[in-house]
Amino acid sequence: MTFLFPLFSAFRWQNWAIGVGGMLLCLTVAAQNPDPQKEPNVNDLEEMLENIASDSEDANTENNDTYLETLNDYVERPLNLNKVTQDELQDFPFLTQQQINGILDYREKYGPFINRLELQAVPELDLRTAKLMEPFVRETDLMNFNVPLGKLLFGGTNTVFLRYQQFLQPQEGYQKSDTLPDGTAYSAYKGSPQRLYARYRYNYSNKISYGITAEKDPGEEFLKGSNAKGFDFYSAHFYIRNVGIFKHIAIGDYEVRLGQGLTVFTGLGNRKSSYVMNIARQSPVIKPYTSVNEALFFRGAATTISLKKWELTLFGSYKPLDVNIDTVLVDQDGEIIGDISENDDLITDESGAGGLSGAISGLHRTEAEIARRNSVQQLNAGGSFGYKSRRFSLAANAFYSQYSVPVLKPTAPYQYYSFNGDHNINASIDYKYTYKNFNLFGETAMSQNGGIATLNGAMVGMGPRSFLSVAYRHYSPDYWYHPFYTNAFGESSKPANENGLFVGTILKPHRFLTINAYADVYKHPWLKSGVDAPSYGNDYLLKVTYQPERSIEVYAMYRHETKMENSPEVDVDQDYLTPHSRSNVRAQVQYKITPNLTLRSRAEWSWFSDGFNPREKGYAIMQDIIYKPLSQPISFNARFALFDTDSYNSRIYAYENDVLYVFSIPPYYNQGTRFYITMRYKPFKSTDIWLRFAQTNYTNLDEIGTGNERIDGHVRSEIKAMFRYKF
Repeated sequence: MTFLFPLFSAFRWQNWAIGVGGMLLCLTVAAQNPDPQKEPNVNDLEEMLENIASDSEDANTENNDTYLETLNDYVERPLNLNKVTQDELQDFPFLTQQQINGILDYREKYGPFINRLELQAVPELDLRTAKLMEPFVRETDLMNFNVPLGKLLFGGTNTVFLRYQQFLQPQEGYQKSDTLPDGTAYSAYKGSPQRLYARYRYNYSNKISYGITAEKDPGEEFLKGSNAKGFDFYSAHFYIRNVGIFKHIAIGDYEVRLGQGLTVFTGLGNRKSSYVMNIARQSPVIKPYTSVNEALFFRGAATTISLKKWELTLFGSYKPLDVNIDTVLVDQDGEIIGDISENDDLITDESGAGGLSGAISGLHRTEAEIARRNSVQQLNAGGSFGYKSRRFSLAANAFYSQYSVPVLKPTAPYQYYSFNGDHNINASIDYKYTYKNFNLFGETAMSQNGGIATLNGAMVGMGPRSFLSVAYRHYSPDYWYHPFYTNAFGESSKPANENGLFVGTILKPHRFLTINAYADVYKHPWLKSGVDAPSYGNDYLLKVTYQPERSIEVYAMYRHETKMENSPEVDVDQDYLTPHSRSNVRAQVQYKITPNLTLRSRAEWSWFSDGFNPREKGYAIMQDIIYKPLSQPISFNARFALFDTDSYNSRIYAYENDVLYVFSIPPYYNQGTRFYITMRYKPFKSTDIWLRFAQTNYTNLDEIGTGNERIDGHVRSEIKAMFRYKF
């Protein structure tokens, strides 16, 4: 067991490690040998999601659970490799356009695939990607797709999901600490601390899907008060694919993904990561929406019509938003010219300064949040028309958005170029071109005020052992992007006030060794929040992976980023910029002892400097146990982690396994330990039950969180339970 726990040897937790080692020996003896092809290499998927969270600095990834659901659908109903289309392969975000074309070219040149392992012979696929694809495909159909409409609508799979979640320690917002004039005590949050989730979904493979989703967030009322009719949020969808000339039809709630994300792209998009060849946005244009974010979707109808190689996409949406509305005196250009009066209603942020802050949260816990609920109506419409073949595509896109109340331009200097008014139009042209080992892509967009955003890139296969990717972006400060519906490649996912050049490479000097690296240099020509002057930055990553056999993977990764931001020095008359740098070093060993049992050990160190205060540092050490016997009704995964960072600045992100279709990537910071265990029990073929318990114990805190989220104490525990029934 010394090899399995090398990362713990320097710490005082030997007794815990020895205890886990004994348990692992017992599990190894009891393990069975199911088909190892059934499970995808989730380690690759987890790393992609970790990078999305760490770059966006947003740990609230639970609202993007459809990413995992789509992949799970294909595990349960694999695609036929000998019939799969380009559009279906675009459902897999880890595939590049070059790799998609490579799979289809191989089939055309050599005939039908005999076995899915033959993917490893496709020149454009590296070994890791080929193995990652194996669980999602087969060589034959597992079901008949030439079915009548009646069977398509009612002969598929029905699934019911129920989920419960709650922190066990009481939080400040639920304490009755305030008093009404009549002496009645009340709490800031109107509802209970439970998060409740319910969903019904029907689907027939990837051809059709319909269903309804409902959710209550912690602190929101349920079956009373502001939610007398039940849940706080409801969502419904009907989606069908490839019916005659209609490539997609969506009614209800749906997502739209056009071009490279400069005009419209909802859902998760690849960010800077060691997957340096995944820099281009690609996905089906229309997808059903089944998640629970209450702003990042469209509600109405959408369709894509395909006539030979020409495609027309049209969509329309009308739904409410949660924003503040103030009554202020403005001139004809929307500029404030006096104090609050009764002349014009305008959308403002919580401070009255302007903008759309708070509209994405979807939380209705307090009186103020309830007052903002559905306060403004939003109309969205748009479409795309263009030519599309496997080698070349060219499309023109347009997106129109209108609010029932004008948006007040924010007053902070860095928001000088922000959107102002009640409507906006964005238009763009996007293209993709593939020739042999070259894949070119790009999009250029303009907003109604004349702002320009453009992204252009190339991915090149320079040989079987070397690959190169390049992307240049120029997003002008005055480009009026939509704050909810854009998601472009860059330092920020929002395409404004950024110019940059990204260069990435993959080298395979040995069949067991892979080197991934990138360099990204960028500048912001205008001010940013916390940056009171034009600024610049750079970001570098190097990852070396050693995999001598399928059951063992070892990698080391180094990442360093420097940004110019306001100096933290307070005794100065004017802010000045200093370099804020953050570095991370990670080492990970994953060992698959049996097809049922996997051990994963990780150590990560971080450093942060703001050019003024002493350098901060931190570390986190994690041991994962993943036990998945396919022949038994119980499986589980667990983690024990030690962490010690000087502050949030030196935080460390790490993917955590969760209940079905949920993933979390919390930042580890301060000092303490964290433990979680997720168990799955399958009493019947149609029934699954998940239970999860997670606990963080801080050794340097007497309270956790602030405001209404504050917990009095140093321990925070969370429980989750999920039930799934399929019929």
